[in-house]
Amino acid sequence: MFTFDNITLDRILVPVDGSNQSKEALRRAAFIARQFDASITLLSVVEFGKVMSGVQQVSTGGAEEMLKKMAKLVPEDIHVETEALLGDPAEVVVEEAEEEHYDLVVMGSRGLGKIKGIFMGSVSQQVVQECKCPVLVIHG
Repeated sequence: MFTFDNITLDRILVPVDGSNQSKEALRRAAFIARQFDASITLLSVVEFGKVMSGVQQVSTGGAEEMLKKMAKLVPEDIHVETEALLGDPAEVVVEEAEEEHYDLVVMGSRGLGKIKGIFMGSVSQQVVQECKCPVLVIHG
């Protein structure tokens, strides 16, 4: 039997896009958070390329609504925060994980994006390669 005697997890970052993959990643992250009494931050990244050209002010309103819905899936005994940011999804996840000192990133292998890798989506693959904290990728 493997034990986790010396492992502490206080903060878990869960990038979400509303897809079934990200919902499953959130479900698993909630299970882990409960085991370690950790908090969860749900992160949605709005890509610049998905913003209509000619729009002066970029809005994360749609992402914030999706985050509210996703946050309701987290059991009440787990502290959850939400954050919507603009930029390249993989770069933003890696930067956020490093700058905010997350202990773990839990994400789906593929989401709602156009590009879907054969084995793993391009965003999750880049996060795994560049992130300095552990990354748990959920396949489904």
